[in-house]
Amino acid sequence: MNNTDYIVGAVKEIQGTSVIVRMFDDADQLSYFINGERYSGVLIGSYIGIRRGQYLIIGLIEKESAIDNLNDIENRTFSKKRFIREFTLKIVGAFHRKKYIQGMVAFPQIFNDVVLLSDEQINAIIAGGKAENKDKSYDYLKLGKIWPIGIDYYIHWPNLFNTHIAIFGNTGSGKSNTLTKLYTSLFDLENNKKINFGNSKFCFLDFNGEYTSDEVLSRKKDVLHLSTRKSIDDINEQNKFHVPYKIFWDKDLLSTIFGATEQTQQPFLSRVINFYFKRDNTFIENVFDYIKVAFHEIYSSEANLDSLNLFKDIFNELGIKHGSASDWIDSCLVNKTTGKFYSYQYLCGWDVSGSTYYWNIKEAALSEEVSKLYERLNHLNSETIHNIFKLLMNPIIQLRIATKLQMIHDLSSHTIQYDHLAPLLHRIEARSKDLNKVIFVESSDNSDFSINRNIQVISLKNVNKDIKMLLPLLIAKVTYSEQKTSNGNHSKIFNLIIDEAHNILSDRSSIESEKWKDYRLDVFEEIIKEGRKFGYYLTIASQRPADISATIVSQVHNYFIHRLVNDNDLKMLQNTLSSLDSVTRSTIPNLSPGQAIITGVSFEQPVVVQIDELDDSRKPDSSNTDLLSIWKIEK
Repeated sequence: MNNTDYIVGAVKEIQGTSVIVRMFDDADQLSYFINGERYSGVLIGSYIGIRRGQYLIIGLIEKESAIDNLNDIENRTFSKKRFIREFTLKIVGAFHRKKYIQGMVAFPQIFNDVVLLSDEQINAIIAGGKAENKDKSYDYLKLGKIWPIGIDYYIHWPNLFNTHIAIFGNTGSGKSNTLTKLYTSLFDLENNKKINFGNSKFCFLDFNGEYTSDEVLSRKKDVLHLSTRKSIDDINEQNKFHVPYKIFWDKDLLSTIFGATEQTQQPFLSRVINFYFKRDNTFIENVFDYIKVAFHEIYSSEANLDSLNLFKDIFNELGIKHGSASDWIDSCLVNKTTGKFYSYQYLCGWDVSGSTYYWNIKEAALSEEVSKLYERLNHLNSETIHNIFKLLMNPIIQLRIATKLQMIHDLSSHTIQYDHLAPLLHRIEARSKDLNKVIFVESSDNSDFSINRNIQVISLKNVNKDIKMLLPLLIAKVTYSEQKTSNGNHSKIFNLIIDEAHNILSDRSSIESEKWKDYRLDVFEEIIKEGRKFGYYLTIASQRPADISATIVSQVHNYFIHRLVNDNDLKMLQNTLSSLDSVTRSTIPNLSPGQAIITGVSFEQPVVVQIDELDDSRKPDSSNTDLLSIWKIEK
């Protein structure tokens, strides 16, 4: 073709923003070269220009049809010359003095020339504004090639990574490669000293251990391998996620973690927090005082076996031998008929009846025994004292001790029934053991924030199901709270990236309580609604977008949509994404592996891109098992 041959058709009909174009016979190639520059051919999903005066009006091709020249239904002969090709376009913008303007800038007229567009012009249409040499510009990242025309596609990253991003696609569609490609390209800029992240953070929640390899994402990353399978003695605090003191003692969070019921158990937890932990962190230095008070409460009221057993549990947990504090603890029993403590051994201040000693509440004797207990506790050997205080440096242990102390108090004052609170106590005992393996609660408000490098991958591969549900909530709450309080001058951002996001953002789970589900969704919905104000952004990837809360999906700014075939997923996208036209939306079930529709507030036009595949060493560990290699017969 020469420089006058790029006219390929003419406008035939105009219906609002819809234009029908009649094409010339020779406009049937995928691409053309004019004066050494490549021009895209005419095909569904590509762009074409309409010349009108100083405007080059841009249309997106949505439909192709053939018009019968003979218009004779009895003549069944077929020949290429008999039919005329027509295309239906949707006007999306226009060039004016080489600058692209989105929207309805000018209308075409009948017989206006229809022309091919160069790769440079198409880049300008997709990116918006002027066409630039993006290959040499550090603020653009090459992501892949525009389909079907095959030209390089660049994203302007300063307008992308300060938004909420969603990446959706079925298994094998290329979703993990897209997520990794996006962030690997950004991190390479920092590694090559083109940009400097400063204090900004990127935290990846990795449910399956796909992003932990040295070359994946970046070599300059911290990897936190959390595990509930190891013994607590084999895990140090550097291998746990750090939680600030104040956040851990949030009554709503604790009630949710331990499944406290609304009527009885939540008020009980509130009393524990308000009495023991609302003030300065003085629980450790006052623990012997609390034990002394609990001892007095047990023996100054009607005998209660539950209170006595709780008191023994406290001693066992702290590693204190009962007899080293008071002979009363191990020796006494409970007579349920008389409601009194009794013993077969002599105890000072108790009444004797034959060979049995009974405790009739005597304040003087009790005060004397309380004083002895307190003195003995304070004079335990130095190694025992050291071990007690070291143990109590862990607020999770403090919580277990404090709930038992509070139960003793409430039982002695007859304000609760043991059976109502026992399930909560058992849940705290059970869940705190696993929780203690994966989180480290700071002993003060001066948090040693656990993300040291700019990039951190938190692997949840080796934690149990309960912790997989709980930890993302804790991580989101901790990091969001820290970002809100420390980013008043907008000097940094925080990106929380969640792969397999349906695991924690579902609003359809039937295996968790409504309270837990509501609290979990409230936390993430607040982040996606308000996070932008504080420089906190979510990137979510999922193969089941319909399972994710509609509120969260609707508040996402930008979408990378791979192949989806489930009707529920497609309906969710139709209801959520107003930026997708019907033609582009209809291609979603037929996208090839690696192809993604990119759309959202950071993109002028939806575009189908074949995402570049990463090198094997930089891919996430998400590939299928090669059966041929593991089942082959050795010869």
